[in-house]
Amino acid sequence: MNPGSLEACEYMSNTPMPAARILRAYAVETKYAFLSMLRTPIILVLMLALPILMYLLIGVGVVPNIGDTPNVAVMIFSGFLVFSVASPGFFGFGIGLAIERQSGVLNLKRVQPMPAAACLLAKMITAMTSTGFIILLLIPFAILLGDVHLTASQIAGLVLASMIGVLPFCSIGFLIATLVSGTAAPGVVNVFFFPMLYLSGMFFPLPEILQLQVFIWPTFYLNQIFWYAAGLEPIVDIKICVTILLGITVLCSGLAARRLARKG
Repeated sequence: MNPGSLEACEYMSNTPMPAARILRAYAVETKYAFLSMLRTPIILVLMLALPILMYLLIGVGVVPNIGDTPNVAVMIFSGFLVFSVASPGFFGFGIGLAIERQSGVLNLKRVQPMPAAACLLAKMITAMTSTGFIILLLIPFAILLGDVHLTASQIAGLVLASMIGVLPFCSIGFLIATLVSGTAAPGVVNVFFFPMLYLSGMFFPLPEILQLQVFIWPTFYLNQIFWYAAGLEPIVDIKICVTILLGITVLCSGLAARRLARKG
């Protein structure tokens, strides 16, 4: 090969990508992450439709018949907010990324001339946007049909907490996706996801023997943040809840990134 060609290749490989091309790479990857989510029925149903349908069945169909219990209505609503927030992280990352790993799509993306974090950031943006969309659908149902009373500032706080609160569950889903195959991912995600929701005590009182174990679930701490945002008194200090969720995000993301770098 011509030495001049080698020098040219080396120069091109060491030349940083222009900022405009980097932003375009992130935008294109985010666009196709959305399209991939919309074309995967299991993710779309479990992540978008199920929380809304379950809330209409239980939060609207059952809770208003309990009587004059506004706090119970808000607590049930906050539980379904947690359901809606955790779903994109678990199903979008846990199933979607595992399928991409198994099919070889993720390895193909990693050898392309694109930013290394584009794939993960695109999925994170997709999860946050999906969460915001679900919450904006749930809140009108809660106010109009579910006997939930919220001020404008409380609604803003819930939406903000929801979009940020998806990150710990993205990190958990990311870790699951690096540990199991795409075929096994739906079963593994469901084994963790639904027990985590019910054992965190968000939807009904737990037996006394199970009450202490609620503190091991990240859903419990996010639920406490939602209580605080909705004007209820949390059981655990809000700073502790934020710190624990931040720690889970950093720990799971670090373990998953290390696993992905070593095993692919």
